[in-house]
Amino acid sequence: MEFQEARESNMDMEEEEEVAVMEERIYVAVGRETAKNKSNLIWAIDNSDGNKICIVLVHRPAQMIPVLGTKFDAATVDEELVRAYREKQKTKTDKILDEYLRICLQRGVQAEKLCVEMDSIEMGIVQMISEKRVRKLIMGAAADYHYSTKMEELRSKKAIFICQHASATCHIRFICKGHLIHTREARRDEVRALSALLSDFQRLVSSKSCTNSEMQSGSSKGKNESEEEEEEEDEEERISRTSSSRSAGTLSYNGGSEASSSLTEEKSNRSSPPSLPCSGMGIGMITFLINSTKLWHRLAIQNHKQCE
Repeated sequence: MEFQEARESNMDMEEEEEVAVMEERIYVAVGRETAKNKSNLIWAIDNSDGNKICIVLVHRPAQMIPVLGTKFDAATVDEELVRAYREKQKTKTDKILDEYLRICLQRGVQAEKLCVEMDSIEMGIVQMISEKRVRKLIMGAAADYHYSTKMEELRSKKAIFICQHASATCHIRFICKGHLIHTREARRDEVRALSALLSDFQRLVSSKSCTNSEMQSGSSKGKNESEEEEEEEDEEERISRTSSSRSAGTLSYNGGSEASSSLTEEKSNRSSPPSLPCSGMGIGMITFLINSTKLWHRLAIQNHKQCE
């Protein structure tokens, strides 16, 4: 029953993915200077394959606030002045995004704009990819003056960070001066396999908890029965020792103590069976840990190779 539900869940996920691919947007990350980012935006438009375009610009709130010709740290300035200045800067960011939209209209493409507010540009893009479930992203690989026909690697620290830390389901193309420099392929198969592993883990945990509860209830019943049997055996042994002592006459004190100690050891051996190492882990749990470790290792190696 559980496997049937898992299979149906996977089929639903695949159908949702097909619909998402048909309706997905291409997110294009740009900077504040339109002249330096125009060539990359045009490349994105020409290679959009009819998909919708969303232009992304990370807005960093000002940390230094100008007051009477001198800039002060925002923490030392009146809150109203900080709020007013940051709103002014945010309005400028919206105008920059509107300029990018006009470039798209000039080429006959309808586009959307998205302003992400965060202190770090690269962290803002990584978070946006995760929150928006971005499947396709286009961004700069380096400043235009770095471009050459032999350029094959990322030069921008922001690009390298995003390549290494963005969601594995996002397909990222890095552009420099209107040329494709590097592509980080989406690894959806590995992510789907990891999701399946997590589902198996949840199933194992739930079955393990049920088994433990059943074992505990069974052990409590067995314990009561074994205690009753031991009491009966002790009574029989006491009667037997009493009758034998009467028939033999006398029994030395040392001999009685040895018999009592041997009887105690025998009872303790019967009541406490030896415990095996890792006895609490089933084969399914061990298999899950091995497979998940291998998968994480493979993902780490692929991510390192793609971002070199």
